[in-house]
Amino acid sequence: MTMSEQYRRPAEAQLPQTLRALRQDLLDGFESRKAVLLWLQELAISTLGQVATARYADFAYEFRPDTNYHEGVVLSAFLTPAARSRNLADDVASRARQQWAANVIAPIQTRTFRSIRNQATEYVGSDDDTDEPGYDPDEQTMAVRPALEELHVHQQETLRRVLGTGLEDRADILDWGDDLMLATRGEPVSDGRAPGELIRDLHNDPSGDRIMCSADPAWRMHRQLWVCRNLLPAFNRAVQDMTDRSIEEPQTDTTPDDTGGSHL
Repeated sequence: MTMSEQYRRPAEAQLPQTLRALRQDLLDGFESRKAVLLWLQELAISTLGQVATARYADFAYEFRPDTNYHEGVVLSAFLTPAARSRNLADDVASRARQQWAANVIAPIQTRTFRSIRNQATEYVGSDDDTDEPGYDPDEQTMAVRPALEELHVHQQETLRRVLGTGLEDRADILDWGDDLMLATRGEPVSDGRAPGELIRDLHNDPSGDRIMCSADPAWRMHRQLWVCRNLLPAFNRAVQDMTDRSIEEPQTDTTPDDTGGSHL
C-alpha cells in the first residue's frame, strides 16, 4: 500500500468518496422505481442518518400516480427514459437530478462530516512501526463501523423482500416482521407505530395480504409508496441511532469481513 492510500483518519477520508459515488448514481438515473427506493436507503446509511426524516415521507408522494397514472415529476426525473411513464425531456430530467443533488446532497454532506469528525479516530504509529500509520478508506466498512454496514445489509434485504413480487402470503408478513425489527432497530414508522404494531396491523388488515403480497402492478406501485412513506423514515432514524452507538473498527488484511455486504 502506498502512503497516499493511507489516512490517519480514514472515516473522514472515506466520506467524500462515498457521497461522490452516491451522487453519480443519481446523476446517471435509475432503471426502476425499486432502484430509486434502494438508493434512498443508501442515502440514509451513507449520510449517517443526517437526511431530514420528513424528506422521505414527502418523497413518497412522488410514487402516487396522478390521474393519468404517471409518477410524480421528481421521481420521473430520477428515472431513465425507458423507466419513466411521464413525457419528460432527457435534458430537463438531467438538470432536475443535478439540481436535487445540489439542493439536498451538498448540504447533507456538510452535516454528515460534522457529525463524524468529533467521533472519528486518528490512528498513530508507534516507535517500532515500519509502516506508515493509517488505513485505506477503500478497504473499510461504512464510516469504518462494521455495525453500520451490518445495518445496511439488514435494511437492503428487508426492502428487497417486499419490493419485488411481494411476500408469499399473510403468514410471511409475520416472518418479514423479524427482518423489519432489525432494519428499524425498533424505531417507529412515520405514523408513530412501533414495528411490532405495524406488523400486527398489516397481518390483521383484510387488505394486508394485497398490500404486502400481491404481484399486481397496481398493488406493487402502492407498496412502493407505502415503503417510502413508512419504512424509509424509520430506517433513517435507525441509522442515526446506530451511528451514535457504534465504534470504529478498521479492517486489516487479517480482519475478517463477515458482514455479507459490499463496502459502500
